[in-house]
Amino acid sequence: MEDTMGNKRTANNLYMNGGEIFSFTLTTVPATLERLLTKAKIGLDDIDLVVFHQANLYMLKHLQMKMDIPDEKFCVRMKHCGNTVSSTIPIVLSELMAEGAIQKGQRVLLVGFGVGYSWGATLVEWE
Repeated sequence: MEDTMGNKRTANNLYMNGGEIFSFTLTTVPATLERLLTKAKIGLDDIDLVVFHQANLYMLKHLQMKMDIPDEKFCVRMKHCGNTVSSTIPIVLSELMAEGAIQKGQRVLLVGFGVGYSWGATLVEWE
Protein backbone atom coordinates (compact mmCIF):
# COMPACT_ATOMS: atom_id res chain seq x y z
CA MET A 1 0.00 0.00 0.00
CA GLU A 2 1.26 3.48 -0.80
CA ASP A 3 0.06 6.54 1.11
CA THR A 4 -0.64 10.00 -0.30
CA MET A 5 2.98 11.05 0.32
CA GLY A 6 4.37 8.15 -1.69
CA ASN A 7 5.48 6.15 1.36
CA LYS A 8 5.07 2.40 1.08
CA ARG A 9 3.27 0.85 4.05
CA THR A 10 2.95 -2.77 5.03
CA ALA A 11 1.94 -4.61 8.19
CA ASN A 12 5.68 -4.85 8.93
CA ASN A 13 6.15 -1.07 9.12
CA LEU A 14 5.65 1.01 12.21
CA TYR A 15 4.58 4.59 11.58
CA MET A 16 2.75 7.39 13.32
CA ASN A 17 -0.49 8.71 11.93
CA GLY A 18 0.08 12.31 13.04
CA GLY A 19 -3.41 13.55 12.14
CA GLU A 20 -5.08 10.78 14.10
CA ILE A 21 -2.79 11.36 17.11
CA PHE A 22 -3.55 15.10 16.97
CA SER A 23 -7.33 14.47 16.91
CA PHE A 24 -7.06 11.90 19.70
CA THR A 25 -5.06 14.31 21.87
CA LEU A 26 -7.41 17.27 21.29
CA THR A 27 -10.34 15.11 22.38
CA THR A 28 -8.85 13.01 25.17
CA VAL A 29 -6.67 15.51 27.07
CA PRO A 30 -9.37 18.17 27.67
CA ALA A 31 -11.87 15.51 28.76
CA THR A 32 -9.28 14.02 31.13
CA LEU A 33 -8.55 17.41 32.69
CA GLU A 34 -12.24 18.16 33.08
CA ARG A 35 -12.73 14.87 34.96
CA LEU A 36 -9.69 15.53 37.15
CA LEU A 37 -10.79 19.05 38.07
CA THR A 38 -14.34 17.84 38.76
CA LYS A 39 -13.04 15.07 41.00
CA ALA A 40 -10.82 17.59 42.84
CA LYS A 41 -13.84 19.94 43.14
CA ILE A 42 -11.88 22.87 41.70
CA GLY A 43 -11.77 24.83 38.48
CA LEU A 44 -8.98 25.90 36.18
CA ASP A 45 -8.97 29.27 37.98
CA ASP A 46 -7.72 27.42 41.09
CA ILE A 47 -4.64 26.09 39.23
CA ASP A 48 -1.42 28.12 39.33
CA LEU A 49 0.57 26.34 36.60
CA VAL A 50 -0.21 23.85 33.85
CA VAL A 51 2.66 21.66 32.61
CA PHE A 52 1.93 19.48 29.59
CA HIS A 53 4.22 17.03 27.92
CA GLN A 54 6.11 19.24 25.48
CA ALA A 55 5.07 17.33 22.33
CA ASN A 56 5.30 20.24 19.92
CA LEU A 57 4.31 23.88 19.98
CA TYR A 58 1.50 23.42 17.45
CA MET A 59 -0.26 20.82 19.58
CA LEU A 60 0.37 22.69 22.83
CA LYS A 61 -1.09 25.93 21.47
CA HIS A 62 -4.18 24.10 20.21
CA LEU A 63 -4.70 22.44 23.59
CA GLN A 64 -4.19 25.76 25.38
CA MET A 65 -6.71 27.49 23.13
CA LYS A 66 -9.26 24.66 23.33
CA MET A 67 -9.09 24.65 27.13
CA ASP A 68 -8.81 28.42 27.48
CA ILE A 69 -5.68 28.29 29.65
CA PRO A 70 -4.18 31.76 30.21
CA ASP A 71 -0.60 32.33 29.01
CA GLU A 72 0.62 33.10 32.54
CA LYS A 73 -0.41 29.61 33.72
CA PHE A 74 0.64 27.67 30.62
CA CYS A 75 4.25 26.44 30.66
CA VAL A 76 6.05 26.03 27.35
CA ARG A 77 9.76 25.29 27.76
CA MET A 78 10.86 23.62 24.54
CA LYS A 79 13.99 25.69 24.05
CA HIS A 80 16.40 23.13 25.53
CA CYS A 81 14.71 19.83 24.81
CA GLY A 82 13.01 18.06 21.97
CA ASN A 83 10.08 15.70 22.25
CA THR A 84 11.46 13.30 24.85
CA VAL A 85 7.99 11.93 25.59
CA SER A 86 6.59 12.60 29.04
CA SER A 87 10.06 13.07 30.51
CA THR A 88 9.60 16.64 29.28
CA ILE A 89 7.38 17.20 32.33
CA PRO A 90 10.19 16.88 34.93
CA ILE A 91 12.48 18.83 32.58
CA VAL A 92 9.98 21.70 32.61
CA LEU A 93 9.58 21.46 36.39
CA SER A 94 13.36 21.62 36.81
CA GLU A 95 13.53 24.75 34.64
CA LEU A 96 10.65 26.35 36.55
CA MET A 97 12.48 25.70 39.84
CA ALA A 98 15.74 27.13 38.48
CA GLU A 99 13.88 30.25 37.30
CA GLY A 100 12.09 30.67 40.63
CA ALA A 101 8.81 30.44 38.72
CA ILE A 102 7.29 27.75 40.92
CA GLN A 103 6.58 28.38 44.59
CA LYS A 104 5.61 26.34 47.63
CA GLY A 105 1.86 25.94 47.92
CA GLN A 106 1.12 26.40 44.22
CA ARG A 107 -1.24 23.97 42.55
CA VAL A 108 0.38 22.47 39.47
CA LEU A 109 -1.46 20.42 36.87
CA LEU A 110 0.78 17.82 35.17
CA VAL A 111 -0.38 16.22 31.93
CA GLY A 112 1.28 13.47 29.91
CA PHE A 113 0.06 12.01 26.64
CA GLY A 114 1.28 10.29 23.53
CA VAL A 115 3.07 6.98 23.18
CA GLY A 116 0.67 4.15 22.39
CA TYR A 117 -2.39 6.34 22.91
CA SER A 118 -1.54 6.74 26.57
CA TRP A 119 -2.44 9.71 28.71
CA GLY A 120 -2.61 10.75 32.31
CA ALA A 121 -2.95 13.82 34.48
CA THR A 122 -2.40 14.65 38.10
CA LEU A 123 -2.69 17.67 40.34
CA VAL A 124 0.04 18.40 42.86
CA GLU A 125 0.56 21.03 45.52
CA TRP A 126 4.18 22.11 45.26
CA GLU A 127 6.28 21.53 48.38
